[in-house]
Amino acid sequence: MKRFFIITIALFVAVLCINYVAPGAQSDTHLRNYKPINIAKGSFLKAINLRDISTSTVKVGDIEYFINPADIFIGTSNVIPKDSVYLGRVEQVLEAVEGINASMKIKIYKVITPSKNEYALDAYVYWKGSTTIGGDLAPVAYYQKMPHYPGDWKKGALQLVPTTIREMGKPTALRAGDEVTFIINSDMSLYKPVN
Repeated sequence: MKRFFIITIALFVAVLCINYVAPGAQSDTHLRNYKPINIAKGSFLKAINLRDISTSTVKVGDIEYFINPADIFIGTSNVIPKDSVYLGRVEQVLEAVEGINASMKIKIYKVITPSKNEYALDAYVYWKGSTTIGGDLAPVAYYQKMPHYPGDWKKGALQLVPTTIREMGKPTALRAGDEVTFIINSDMSLYKPVN
């Protein structure tokens, strides 16, 4: 009786081990025909804006769409095919104030290829050296006249010098069809079939 009990427990433990180990083995064989490809942190991607995005109408949380205009290759692998769609979410919107134009931040979080593969992406829309779109200084509102004496001139000339008073800021917009650039914040992993 003891021997039968020990054999039954051994078989039960063996079945449990097979159930826990087998799914991992199947997932390993599933990825055997795929190779990992990484797009490095700090890389730039180009895209085309699909609709007008303006700080006067957009709200935090709005989803924006961009399209990939050309195939992106790493080595001989086409990692992001032409016509892939990038999805972005508006993270921040700051209204215009006196002297400063409105600004916004758009985070790109996903890319969907034409074959319906989806990859997570961590990037921001890059604009004039920053991830903040807009937020630049508004034009000067007033100039004052000041005398200027260039070189050895005996009579000076009046020159208009900008004051510190600036106009009211204006909304910032990305127009439909504009080319935009994304900067990747962390490595992006893709898996491609081995040919």
